[in-house]
Amino acid sequence: MDLFEALAKNLTDKGYSIHLNALPIELSQMLWDEVQELPATHFHKAGIGKSGGNKVNLRVRKDEVSWIEGTTKPGVAWLKWAASLQGYLNKRLFLGLFSFESQFARYRKGDFYRKHQDAFAGDAGRKLSIVIYLNKNWLIENSGELIIYTNDVPVREIKVAPEFGTLVAFLSEDVIHEVLPSNCDRHSIAGWFRINNPIVV
Repeated sequence: MDLFEALAKNLTDKGYSIHLNALPIELSQMLWDEVQELPATHFHKAGIGKSGGNKVNLRVRKDEVSWIEGTTKPGVAWLKWAASLQGYLNKRLFLGLFSFESQFARYRKGDFYRKHQDAFAGDAGRKLSIVIYLNKNWLIENSGELIIYTNDVPVREIKVAPEFGTLVAFLSEDVIHEVLPSNCDRHSIAGWFRINNPIVV
């Protein structure tokens, strides 16, 4: 079973999907190179909330982010890969995914992101979230795991190490998750596929 089909099946059955070494190695390497070379001035403290209501709250999250605009070779390759996934899932699951946005995320030592959902209140625009990890030779003592809280009864906690090339996808409105404090620098890409009728009435 190829990656896109496995993602589709897992999303249907469980609402989330986890895959090691998911991206083509050349793409993972290009993205790793780019995030390593980005100057500190390209990152800013991440906020919570949407657009004008987006505010930095260091009690909730402490990571830094840099939007991927598709102006570099790695960025173009990444967005092309994401577009392929979008097309497959729309055809396979009829999700109506309309657009995609993503950003590099950098967690310094001690940074975290408390338990949350990716969808905003009153806005159903974000339909599917994906995360790609860009950390080579990650050690268990580095911590910084992603915790997915399942919809099972009782709730189960799925712990995902942020190892190089690992992909996690989940339904943005349904899956509660958090990032545990990291003991060293930790890099990833977070992305969201959106639908075209985001406002909930």
